Amino acid sequence: MTITSCKKIIDSAANFGGVDDVKIEDLKVISVDDKYTMAVPEYMTELKSLNDDASFEYANIYKETYTIVIDENKQDFINAFKEIEIYNDSLSPLDNYSDYQIKSTKESMDNGEYKKLNTKIRNLSSNQYEISGKTEGIDVNYLVSFIESDEDVYMIMSWTLKNRYKKYKNTFKLIQNSFKIK
Repeated sequence: MTITSCKKIIDSAANFGGVDDVKIEDLKVISVDDKYTMAVPEYMTELKSLNDDASFEYANIYKETYTIVIDENKQDFINAFKEIEIYNDSLSPLDNYSDYQIKSTKESMDNGEYKKLNTKIRNLSSNQYEISGKTEGIDVNYLVSFIESDEDVYMIMSWTLKNRYKKYKNTFKLIQNSFKIK
């Protein structure tokens, strides 16, 4: 009789298949209030403990895949940044927001690095980045998108362990590219 640890079984299940081959038709669409929709794989479920400010929180703790959306009223954010004198009038609201969030995320990590990607989400004003580094001693990779609508700015953040990022990167892109303002 062979006894296998739960961790070994979970790791085996999470790593099965090598590359995550989720397709757009495999995603379920989630509607958030009357603001936006976004789709996630069937294996992700709502997890309301990822971020207190998030309006969307989905994860699979066994696969170590997480996605959140933080949305903020664009004018409120502009006013707040201007009040504390960090708003740069030579940049768009989207660039102000994404620059600030990327710097904050990078500063909260050990050895944080980021790379801007040349990606457009549904022809919306958007910026997308890959971020890697250590958080609480754990190597993680993020795919982060920032989107500007007429009323709001959105930050979509998907992440996993560094050694699983290559496997889930395409799924994260599918999730983020599914974002649609209502």
